Amino acid sequence: RVAGITVCLWYTSDLEPVCIRDKLLAFAVDGPGTDNISIRHHFKMPGLKDLDLGEIIHQIPPWEISISDETWCYKGISPGEDRQVYQLAFFNADHTKADIYNSKVQRECLKADGFWSLSLFPTDQIWLGRVLTERNALLVHSAAAIINGRGFLFPGHSGAGKSTTIRLLQKAAEEQGLDVRILCDDRNIIRKWGDEWRVHGTWSHGDIAEISSSDARLCGIFFPEQSAANNVALLSDSRVILKNLIPRIIRPMITKDWWNKNMENLELLIQDVPCYSMRFDKSGAIIPELESLSI
Repeated sequence: RVAGITVCLWYTSDLEPVCIRDKLLAFAVDGPGTDNISIRHHFKMPGLKDLDLGEIIHQIPPWEISISDETWCYKGISPGEDRQVYQLAFFNADHTKADIYNSKVQRECLKADGFWSLSLFPTDQIWLGRVLTERNALLVHSAAAIINGRGFLFPGHSGAGKSTTIRLLQKAAEEQGLDVRILCDDRNIIRKWGDEWRVHGTWSHGDIAEISSSDARLCGIFFPEQSAANNVALLSDSRVILKNLIPRIIRPMITKDWWNKNMENLELLIQDVPCYSMRFDKSGAIIPELESLSI
């Protein structure tokens, strides 16, 4: 279960036992919830010649994406001249039900390595990005942590200091007893629940393997910038905030409705949650600044 969404995973019984990697097991729950997605894996590819997959809207390897009668088809294509199809996935319009057909190569990789993602796509964010939009939620390229029970989000490009921030928080927890729970160092979800925004961890981590399925009320969004100084400054210009935040939103296949809904979500977010610039060095002097905002 991630961000309140339960994924029910089904696969061919003759594959048992199949392991599920630890990063996914950290999000395992006992059964369905109130908001469920069903993913069924098949390990025999259908014949492609007679299949009408609809209008192609994206055709850049490794993906060819098409839509037919509100069914989304994701065709996984290997790189190179042969363009071999190794996976075919059919999602309904709101991406709550999927039938995914996998090749023998996928089957052997699964038997050897276990589930590396729920969809056996290179990453689940390809479909999860669409699921989240209609739930007033955003998948963000970011680090996130819970400090003293409050959620902190650190969006940034690679090299901005997301992982460094997490390591400083881990060090403060170990050496100073700071109450910290790391959510994820690379991909996190922020979702509006009623009148509050909450931050949720995901299994799509980067360099730091520590993750959590926990969530907390989001107290602030902090744009990290490595510097000789250590300070946090409130941002008031929405144009500056959006300029920093929009590139950090993880995009599935972009459609007009997806884009419009995400812009609505972003406008609500920056109205409700304070955003800050965060300049810091590797000394850890930024931690007291963050801790003061968690009280």
